[in-house]
Amino acid sequence: MTNSLERNIASLWGLGEKTKFPGTLASFVCLIFSFLSYYFFDEKIHTILFFIFLILGYWAIHVIHKSNEPKDYSWIVIDEWIGMWLASFFLFESDFTLVAKIWVAIGVFVIFRIIDIIKFIPPINIIDKKKEQTAISVILDDIIAGCYSYAVLMIAFGFYNISFIYSSFLILLPAIIANMTPVLLGRIRKFSRPMNEEIFGKNKTWRGFLGGIFAGTLSYPLLLETNFIHVAQNENFIFLLGFLLSFGALTGDLVKSYFKRKIGIKEGEGWVPWDQIDYVLGAIIATYFIYDYSFKNIVLMLIIGGIMSALAHRFAYLIKIINTKW
Repeated sequence: MTNSLERNIASLWGLGEKTKFPGTLASFVCLIFSFLSYYFFDEKIHTILFFIFLILGYWAIHVIHKSNEPKDYSWIVIDEWIGMWLASFFLFESDFTLVAKIWVAIGVFVIFRIIDIIKFIPPINIIDKKKEQTAISVILDDIIAGCYSYAVLMIAFGFYNISFIYSSFLILLPAIIANMTPVLLGRIRKFSRPMNEEIFGKNKTWRGFLGGIFAGTLSYPLLLETNFIHVAQNENFIFLLGFLLSFGALTGDLVKSYFKRKIGIKEGEGWVPWDQIDYVLGAIIATYFIYDYSFKNIVLMLIIGGIMSALAHRFAYLIKIINTKW
């Protein structure tokens, strides 16, 4: 393989080929650059840089896979760079002295490498074990490792306290209920006509979609206990918010189903982690114009939503409502 542009990007211009520990070296170099980004720029620029790296990394790995075996080559380290950059967002959350910040940055690096190397936390271990890797899956496990690293530090430093976690759970609850309802209604035969079997598959029915929105929206009084109440002090707004969270959640599920059909994933076959977080992403997008979610909100909601979905899916499998474990 020649030193093409895509190989240079994927290997960070040969950095991934200079040591027996390419991922660790790439993460450490990223630590330096991400700290400089934090020191000289604001969080918005840091975010823009992250998406630039993400787009370039995806493109480079995708092109490499088109002409080579689709796997996670050891010299591909742009994924570690992306994951480490994501974890470094924690630097913007803490207010320490410069020296303390340097030690915090080192802590971010250490935690990220532990999580990324051991890969003991789902769904990182599930994604990593896939025989055929795509550009998305190569990058995705490092993105998840970056999110977990960020969350660990947020908990360790008290930014994710019990109150904040509980509030985030309640905010997401209408979406969780909406997402679970179609499965619970699965054995009811009435209104079981698929919405569009060719596009979404036979399991996406009007019964599940409308029933999920109805059930999720009715849970809106629970939002009164959350910090969302400061946005507007009236029940009509909370009712609308419950509807948007539910509608967004199930629309996110539909979009995911469309892409599953598009790439040839069979009906009922698992697609980790999108099966677990599709509804969370949909709910966040649907309500983002109302509540300007911060990075820490989004990460925590994705983790909570993913855990709840995985547990619900596992329970449904055990009682034989569905046929796949995850």
